[in-house]
Amino acid sequence: MITPGVRGQGSWVRKQHKLASCNKSSGQNGSALIITLLLITILTGLVVDFVYEVYIDSSSLSNWGNAQRASFIAKSGQAISAEFIREINKETYTDKREVELPVTQDFGTGVILIIKIEDENARFNVNSLIYANGLENKDAISSLKKLLEYLNINPSLALAIADWIDPDSEPRLYNSENLAKNDFLWSIDELRFIEGIDKNIFDKISPYMTVSGNSIVNINTAELPVLVSLDNDMTEILAKNIIDQRESYPFEAPGNVQNVSGMETIGQRLIGKITVKASNYRITTRATVNEITRSIESVIDSSDRIHFWREG
Repeated sequence: MITPGVRGQGSWVRKQHKLASCNKSSGQNGSALIITLLLITILTGLVVDFVYEVYIDSSSLSNWGNAQRASFIAKSGQAISAEFIREINKETYTDKREVELPVTQDFGTGVILIIKIEDENARFNVNSLIYANGLENKDAISSLKKLLEYLNINPSLALAIADWIDPDSEPRLYNSENLAKNDFLWSIDELRFIEGIDKNIFDKISPYMTVSGNSIVNINTAELPVLVSLDNDMTEILAKNIIDQRESYPFEAPGNVQNVSGMETIGQRLIGKITVKASNYRITTRATVNEITRSIESVIDSSDRIHFWREG
């Protein structure tokens, strides 16, 4: 075994010390590199989150602005419709059930406005089943039964609707007063809450019903099921005769319906139940701004009084 000398031993110690220093320095550099990488990762994550939040906030702000703009445009459509209705009220009769105004167009800036005006007097008013004093309107109930029967729907559903509206708790059918509103409907959509009216039935009856107006039917615009419901003796053939007559010569007075073949007697009984001119209108305006849409649905009468207003 060879033992190094003192001088050689010192050189060996220095080498070992230098080696240890290098290892220590390498370890420190490695730790610093790891810490740096962690900091970069954290900062990158923070920057990504910040950019994402800015993007979301900017998008939300932009969508909010587009929604506000669409809402104002839809309201402008309602004002345009009211002015249009004032003009058509000058006419002797109303012979169009539904009108889409010519402002249905793309304005070239991502803005689209659609306006639809409907004659509410073309529909049967379900609120007419009950008088304002709470008593039932037997003629109206009979008419609704006939309308439902024509649509192949159980006519007894008319009694369930009457129970939903009338103020008392006496059922006309089994359980028909359960959870009843006992008040007039403010929207046709409320019919969905009545037991026995599912989606299929609602989709069948809703085009022919309203909850607004004076309960007088416009024979110039009412569709076949509504015309059939006007009188117990009204047949589908007679109702079609009315439609054929008005397509050629719209009725200018309620009494003119007696001139339709077969309507001589029934026409007399309809006086007071029918009109030839709309007095209540449903207005639907839909505005789209950069794919954000807002719609307004309202019901107004010929004196500009608003009976219903819903925004969505």
